[in-house]
Amino acid sequence: MRKHRVAVAGAVALVLASGLVGTGTAQAAAACTFYVSASGSDGNAGTSPHRPWATLERARDHIRQRGLNKNMRADLGVCLRGGRHTRTATFTLTEKDSGSNGFKVVYQAHPGETPIIDGGKAVTGWKQVTDRPYFVADVPESAGYADYFRQLYVGGQRAQLAMGKGIVGSGFFDEAAIPNPPANPERPTRSYDGVRFPAAGVPAYTNVRDIRLLHIAIGFKIDYFPVVDISASGADQRVRLAQPHFQARLNRDDGFSLDYDDTYYVLNAFEELDSPGEWYLNRATNKVYYYPRAGEDVNQAGAYVPVVETLVNVAGSSPSAKASAIAFDGITFEHGNWLLPRDRFIGGTQAEAQYADDPFRDPNHDGYGGEVPGQIKLTNTRAITFTGNTVRKMGSGGLQLLTGAEDVTVTGNLFHNLTAAGIIAGRWMDVHVDGAQRTRNVTISNNVVTDTGDDFFPATGISLMNTYNVAVTHNLVYDTAFMGFHQRKAEETSLLDGVDGIGKTTFSHNEVYNATSKVSWGVRDSGAVYSFGSWPGSVVSHNYVHHATSTANYYSDNQSHQTRWDYNVGLGGRFDFSPRYRRPLSVYASHNYTDFADNWLSGAIYDGDGRPHVVTGGAWPAEARTIMNQAGLEPEYAALRRKVPAENLAGYSTVSQRGAWDSGLGKLWDGVTETGEASSDTNESWVQFDLGADYERFAFTIQQDNCCTWMTTHWKVQRWSAGQNAWIDIMPYQAIDTVAPVVYRPPAYVATTAIRLYARNSNQNGSVGVQEFGVTGVRK
Repeated sequence: MRKHRVAVAGAVALVLASGLVGTGTAQAAAACTFYVSASGSDGNAGTSPHRPWATLERARDHIRQRGLNKNMRADLGVCLRGGRHTRTATFTLTEKDSGSNGFKVVYQAHPGETPIIDGGKAVTGWKQVTDRPYFVADVPESAGYADYFRQLYVGGQRAQLAMGKGIVGSGFFDEAAIPNPPANPERPTRSYDGVRFPAAGVPAYTNVRDIRLLHIAIGFKIDYFPVVDISASGADQRVRLAQPHFQARLNRDDGFSLDYDDTYYVLNAFEELDSPGEWYLNRATNKVYYYPRAGEDVNQAGAYVPVVETLVNVAGSSPSAKASAIAFDGITFEHGNWLLPRDRFIGGTQAEAQYADDPFRDPNHDGYGGEVPGQIKLTNTRAITFTGNTVRKMGSGGLQLLTGAEDVTVTGNLFHNLTAAGIIAGRWMDVHVDGAQRTRNVTISNNVVTDTGDDFFPATGISLMNTYNVAVTHNLVYDTAFMGFHQRKAEETSLLDGVDGIGKTTFSHNEVYNATSKVSWGVRDSGAVYSFGSWPGSVVSHNYVHHATSTANYYSDNQSHQTRWDYNVGLGGRFDFSPRYRRPLSVYASHNYTDFADNWLSGAIYDGDGRPHVVTGGAWPAEARTIMNQAGLEPEYAALRRKVPAENLAGYSTVSQRGAWDSGLGKLWDGVTETGEASSDTNESWVQFDLGADYERFAFTIQQDNCCTWMTTHWKVQRWSAGQNAWIDIMPYQAIDTVAPVVYRPPAYVATTAIRLYARNSNQNGSVGVQEFGVTGVRK
């Protein structure tokens, strides 16, 4: 089965993915007092860049033991030299490591250098398997690898876990000899151990216990179930799933969000390792397999897997003993692990919420009780600043503000290539905590959050749960699997406000696009900007949402209460003010603009200038254009937009003009062939991508299913020549005569700011369809 990820050319992608640059924000650095280097020694003095310590622990303990953070008269800078600071355990800070007198202990990059706090380990010694296109390497625990990981990064890119085609079940089954966890008493017969599938859809898989079953239903319920056993039963194969959480998911409803005839996908099966860019982990043999992308040498590109879960943990011992006045600036964090999916299912909820360890304690059979973890955690903290950092290539979320985190500033950071949200604030169970335990008084500004959820489809960009007084302003959020911004209160019908309560979120002047990027997989019931539950005093204003793949750009959902939605612009999506608001209605809106005619408006009061203005023909009024222009990163942080390495230069952020394509043009760059073709009813069509700068050293990759003998798809690429004021062929029309990815590399000197892809059908009366198109290049 040929399917899944398009193989974007590896050699050029490696250059783009290296990303060894600082974020370049205008943050004032503390003077370097102590130095830490990956090549240093903890026996050194640590006070000179030429005699640095080797570990963060040595610096922390020196400061703590000598009381250097007591009665401070200036910020104390611990400067990390450039290079990889490989972690084998979490770096922890407590209230003993706090700053004092209004000054901070700052862990920061040495001027002009990029230190990487790395929780992973390189995978080396790849050897090609005889007579096979894939390679294998050893990853034993004895050599320092984790016994479980869900990610493999090759050349900086997240590889796709080996995956089967979508299959539909024929029924549930119950294993009579296995006692089940308790069923929902309202549906006592809904008690099962797994799903039956037609035998033709489930091959004779080996190493079954490393397999996961991905389930997608009703547009937002996504589950990743561990498989326990696969056995034949007549014309079916019975796939038994790990308990107790499979039963917990069954208890959620009567089949609305989990039924046997939904679509399922097999993950991490050796027999599905059949496409470039895929990988497979065999925990029984401690071996990892990888199918290289076109033109890629896995040994030269470099491969990493995550090892350590939680790279940094800052935690006071109680709400009255908080770790405080600590800062992180200019550091890159990468390769954090997430071990929970090794033993139990994930997903099944919404966004970054997770089921509780013991979901059967919940009398409502909701089962929720946790969150996807971040890799930098703050618990019982005050006055922590996180500025100018890069958080990337993580097996879970990025920065997580947990119980008792207050007065936190998160500014000028890059969060990208993450399994879950870049920033997660608040805890699902922190509904009735007192003020000192509330996650509150948080500023999240001028950050870039992108590329979340490739292996966890409920992932958002920025996610809030049960927080108070959080300001999310001037951020750029894009390419998120689910919502761009998400806030949800755990208890849907309770009302908590005031200084110890929940609410007072400010979400303003943000730019969000290509949210719900996994729509081609059926993930769709969402909003680019989304609020659920009672968040009194919250304001959503002056935001610009565009090219979101969910129909809703702005979504005020169940039990919304005492919120305002003003001066927002949505391009290509609706305003959805749900009728399931809290009574009496107290959701207000004014001065909103959209080009989407079918808005759902019964859940708001329209004061000021009335309902959202529907714009046609691109005739946006001056007020709307001002909102667009002022949303997103402020001028001093604008360079951050270019710091994230683009795995594909062809996408929502660069597409500008097009010929006659259907509404599924986004399938052209969604990274998977499983979702089908971008198609046109015409014999020839084109699409233009404006790159925003001069690029060279291109590689173009195209993939098409080569479905029929009576037609052949041809393709060519043009570049814009400013000197000739014309479009010039980079390559002439060429036939796509294979289902495998086709790669074309022009001469290195070819440079341009814009490209066009043309596709045509050899049958003059036919239509055209292309599954994937990828572009990599190096900015001049």
